[in-house]
Amino acid sequence: MTRPLDNKPTEPAQDIPDQVRLPLSVALGVVMQGLKIRLGRSLVTITGVACGIAFLMSILAGQLVKKGVAEEDAIRTEVSRIQSFMRADLPKLDGKTVCIAGEGAMSEVETRIAESLATLFAAAVVCDSDGAPVPLRPLKDARIGAAERADVVFLMGAALPPRFAAAKAEAVASTIPGVSAELAGVDAGRFVPLARVPTDEEIAKAAASAHRERLRNAWIAAISLLVTVIGIANAMLMSVTERFREIGTMKCLGALSSFVTRIFMLEAMLIGAAGGIVGALAGSAFATAIYSFSYGAETVLGVLPAGGMALRCLCCVAAGVVLSVVAALYPARVAAAMVPADALRSNV
Repeated sequence: MTRPLDNKPTEPAQDIPDQVRLPLSVALGVVMQGLKIRLGRSLVTITGVACGIAFLMSILAGQLVKKGVAEEDAIRTEVSRIQSFMRADLPKLDGKTVCIAGEGAMSEVETRIAESLATLFAAAVVCDSDGAPVPLRPLKDARIGAAERADVVFLMGAALPPRFAAAKAEAVASTIPGVSAELAGVDAGRFVPLARVPTDEEIAKAAASAHRERLRNAWIAAISLLVTVIGIANAMLMSVTERFREIGTMKCLGALSSFVTRIFMLEAMLIGAAGGIVGALAGSAFATAIYSFSYGAETVLGVLPAGGMALRCLCCVAAGVVLSVVAALYPARVAAAMVPADALRSNV
């Protein structure tokens, strides 16, 4: 005979307790310890992030500096062009009396042209209304006459003088836009217009050139950041490979996959922040130093907005953190998906 089945009610199964979720401070401690143990590899990864961010920051800072010195650059270009015309189209001024006539404040271009007379022409003398030589530096606010006794007259300022006479002048040169020989009251053969308004074609050409430069900078920055992401991803994958046994041990001790993922994401964030800060500072310093050689440190620092530079530094640091996190997503998923037994059997 078969024994009857035991129909006693079974005891209810006990609930399995939830695994302990370790706090963020524990994960941060594990990350800091791992960075110290693998200090050499960590420094190499941080250097890769810093180089990519420094390149990006140098481009952004360079654009900011160029925007600030655009007016200075335009003034230098115009002064250089006018000086070339003066050498080619005006008579030799060495030892001759030069007069500056006009009404209203002189522009920065005209002031620099006036200041360059003594260097361009060895013995040129600028005279005032009494025929006495005047210093070149205060010319920006000076109203100088004596045109009737000058060998060469420069018309500068906002407008023509009310009574202009240059009967003895060998040449009359004007930096006032729109002034012709007829308006100046001189013979056309002795009149040299130095002012020049750019044509629409030249303006369009300059805009197209600036657009091409922006695209080229954007392309170079994108390639640099892509290489940075690849370098970070490679370093993080190598970190996962080196820590197979460590990951398996943590999982055997009850660490959740989310905890493992958190470790690698925190490590990537710290590396990105450190590399971003170093790269932002290095890139801004490099761009400022390079432009200081061309325009002078005083000019560059004077036109460089501190708020704009600080904002770009913060954006670059944020870019370093974001790029590092994006590059660490796949390695973190690989580490979290590992089976503890397989990780412990690894000989790496």
